[in-house]
Amino acid sequence: MATVQMKGEVVGIRNTVQLLKKTEPEIFKEFRSKAKIAVAPIVNDAKARLTAASSRNGKNVPLSGMSRPWRPGGRQVFPWSQQKALKGVKVQVRPSKTAFLTVTQREIGPSVFDIAGRKNPSLFASNLDTYAKASRTMWPAAEEKEDEVTKNLAELVDFVNAKTNSKLRY
Repeated sequence: MATVQMKGEVVGIRNTVQLLKKTEPEIFKEFRSKAKIAVAPIVNDAKARLTAASSRNGKNVPLSGMSRPWRPGGRQVFPWSQQKALKGVKVQVRPSKTAFLTVTQREIGPSVFDIAGRKNPSLFASNLDTYAKASRTMWPAAEEKEDEVTKNLAELVDFVNAKTNSKLRY
């Protein structure tokens, strides 16, 4: 699956989020819902890139062969479903060792579209390179919206800080 992890760092935020989850679960739930809104620009941009790629040839699939079934090893990769491709872009809020927010493509077909050809060149990957080099949707969306998301997350941290400080006063 295609996953985007940005290294825009707000110092100590991962540890703070882990502590918040343990000590103030109600505030953490609110943080989680607002964090999904904060990274919405990346999600929206990735969805727009998927839509643009699908509508480019007028067949609602990036490449014509993606409309036919393809099941290597028994796992269905294609046919391409635009609806599933758009629904597959998800935000996960999990304070872990590597990241506390990830934007992930949960569907296999769009993940293949995004990453194919990164390590091993093939005819399929070279045909996809007419759109862009791998990564085609997720990473470019993250890079383009990095400043906006960083600003949104800084505002979110300020909100959580104010909420916890007001709770500590009483």
